[in-house]
Amino acid sequence: MRKSLVFGAGQGARLAVLDLIKRSHNGLGVKQIATELGMSYMGVKSHCVTLASEGYLTTWRQPAPKGRPLMFYRLAESGERLFAEPGLGLSLALLRDAGKLFGATAPQKLLVLYYRTEAERYRGMISSGYINERVRALVRLRDREERMVVFSIARERWEIHEYHNPYAALMREYPLAATLEETMIGEVLGVPVRRTEEGTRIVFSAR
Repeated sequence: MRKSLVFGAGQGARLAVLDLIKRSHNGLGVKQIATELGMSYMGVKSHCVTLASEGYLTTWRQPAPKGRPLMFYRLAESGERLFAEPGLGLSLALLRDAGKLFGATAPQKLLVLYYRTEAERYRGMISSGYINERVRALVRLRDREERMVVFSIARERWEIHEYHNPYAALMREYPLAATLEETMIGEVLGVPVRRTEEGTRIVFSAR
């Protein structure tokens, strides 16, 4: 990810703040960030103010039952770009060129082949077991791939929340990729899966 190149190795705390906000639904307040990261309130506030002044964060306020409105920080567009995958441009260029050289269906065929290969790779790393065990194993694998995954389960209903999609730009140009990813996750887990997008967050859940 580009964020390490932008901030340098000595800015670990600021990167931790960005990562945590990236994993949130609608942004986070300073107090919650400080609690999650085990940092001081004033230290987190200083980082958030700096990141906002540099254009990486924006703020929004939520009315409170009493007192001042609560202020939350979330990623600005330039903050989202820090998580962009620098090599994605090459992949898009190759798909476009394949379409020019071999016809309009060539990019789709390449994407089908890619997601079949990914399904085989995941299945090779996930042992058979109960569905919840397979889901948790997949969550660990996807999180190691820097998809910023959060797993939730309530009343036997599970959801996988991914806050970073390295192929977002590719999927905007080739929407079939999102459908293929949904099918792939279902094949790996052995159950029908629904894939939905909520802003920059992707949610996988059982149908």
